[in-house]
Amino acid sequence: MTARNSIRLVDVARAAGVHPSTVSRVLHDSDRAAVRPETRERILAVARDLRYRPNVLARGLKTAATATFGMLVPSLRNPVYAEIVRGAVNEAARRGYVMVLAEDDSAVTEQAWDRLVEEGRIDGIIVASAAPGNPILQLVSGSRVPYVFVNRRVPGSGRNVYMREGDAGRLAAEHLIGLGHIALAQVAGPLGLDTASRRAAGFADAVVSAGLQLPALVEAPFEERGAFEAMGRLVQSRARPTGVYVSNLNQAIGALACVRRSGLRVPGDLSLITYDDDPLAEFLEVPLTAIRMPLGELGAASISALADQIDGQPARDVEVTTAPELVLRSSTSPPERLIPATPSPSSNGGEQQSGIGVDQQ
Repeated sequence: MTARNSIRLVDVARAAGVHPSTVSRVLHDSDRAAVRPETRERILAVARDLRYRPNVLARGLKTAATATFGMLVPSLRNPVYAEIVRGAVNEAARRGYVMVLAEDDSAVTEQAWDRLVEEGRIDGIIVASAAPGNPILQLVSGSRVPYVFVNRRVPGSGRNVYMREGDAGRLAAEHLIGLGHIALAQVAGPLGLDTASRRAAGFADAVVSAGLQLPALVEAPFEERGAFEAMGRLVQSRARPTGVYVSNLNQAIGALACVRRSGLRVPGDLSLITYDDDPLAEFLEVPLTAIRMPLGELGAASISALADQIDGQPARDVEVTTAPELVLRSSTSPPERLIPATPSPSSNGGEQQSGIGVDQQ
């Protein structure tokens, strides 16, 4: 039997079936620690049975419990992640944790993983950058550190925290159709990403359900330049749309610039609605109509799901059920033309059909 004076925090955690950080929070701040009552009582009972006494001098030293969560995001340039991170940081603080944030650049993913996980600097990690083929997928699957995927659904992982992406696409389509638009298209994100695919599918489903032709689709990266070029193919097509749904706020800024540089008016010639909302959308030259998502709630839910794993509960998928919200601004209005027309002479470039297609994913 382990001697009384050699009982460690990790021994209490092992006997209680929880992570060491949970034991630390309960024993050092038992009145305020955000831990389930039954888990708290179990930890306190085990600590009493083992006659655990914290080593005051060792509290300032590195232990198995860091009370720190890590978070990997795909791009710090995307303003949407600011709200997700804010929600995560606030919930983590409420539970007694601090956050470490890293940008997941494929060139340094393994280095970031080594710094955060292999060196024992965090108790769990939130991954928001789980694109197919990303090395992080292999790293997390072989790790004993608790983890969740946020704003992504990784098939078979059983630990995804996500929003109602498909409903957002449907809401965008219903808004444009309600204004009278029948020539519709979308600038989608990379369709290999679960989030982009569900946004696109929701929009297409609503258009077809309304009895309209399946909308044209152009796939583009989640950034301004790619969407600028994708929108260029749409406005130069013979069947130029009057209403376009864009899958990301960064994309929407590039798409808006393309339409205006093509000599077309927003919303007079083309209405534009974007997935994602941010205060900056209100202060663009043409304020953007947007679909607002519960991003802060998503970040908080990812912390809760991760903390539950640390408290000894099995990993699970979590859907944030708050509905998408339509935010009306100046970039959408009823169409001034009911039949798609050929591009105006001021359009930059000639007629191009390549790159415009229908995707039924």
